[in-house]
Amino acid sequence: MLGATLERFLAQMGAPPARTLGDLEERWSQIVGPALSEQSRPISVVDGVLTVACGDASWASQISWMDHQIKQRCAEVYDGLVIRRIHVRVGRSPAP
Repeated sequence: MLGATLERFLAQMGAPPARTLGDLEERWSQIVGPALSEQSRPISVVDGVLTVACGDASWASQISWMDHQIKQRCAEVYDGLVIRRIHVRVGRSPAP
């Protein structure tokens, strides 16, 4: 019952199912590669905007540079998940 309520709430916010973000965190290395996954992490997906935390600007630039590839890879890995934009937060710890 609580799970269904949470899923409805997330859908109303434009967010994917709760399990998607957790799974995205687990598969982040498959999506961006091992080096970049150690320096960044996905922190939210709302209304097609994937927010990624990076420890510094150089890794944030790498995320921006790979924008198209990351969107394409997310679409391949998660059927129906559309990422329209990637927002990067710099200075936040990439550790979960």
